Amino acid sequence: MTAKEAYTDRFEFSLDDKGRLSVPVEWRGEAFEKRFLVMPSSDGCLRIYPASFLGREMEKLSSLGATSADARRKSLEKLASVIQAAEPDQQGRIMIREKFRQHAGLGRQAVLVGRLDHFQVWDPKRWQKIAPPATTFEEVAQEVGL
Repeated sequence: MTAKEAYTDRFEFSLDDKGRLSVPVEWRGEAFEKRFLVMPSSDGCLRIYPASFLGREMEKLSSLGATSADARRKSLEKLASVIQAAEPDQQGRIMIREKFRQHAGLGRQAVLVGRLDHFQVWDPKRWQKIAPPATTFEEVAQEVGL
């Protein structure tokens, strides 16, 4: 990730009549990329990565053998065909195409969840069903050995 910051925290926003969703101001600073890639997830949400995501994945191809690189490239091409590029407007909103809103079950409300190198967009009811319980730094530190 070329950004210097991670996507953290959770936010609730409304989508406007045109399907635009605000990107939190905390994720729009100088340390974050200005363009995004919106992609459907099998989890029933949308995953939104900084635009450099695909470039980084393409760079990894050069370190693989020809057979592995060809297979990985075909998978990335398949992924590229279902990605929507998005750039925030002056108010910090990105357009979420109808097919993506339908995939995630989005109505007027959305929950944006930071996932370090990307963020997810969830329908609030779907998010409630899978939201992890509250945790503390100490609990996570112990799990990951910090």
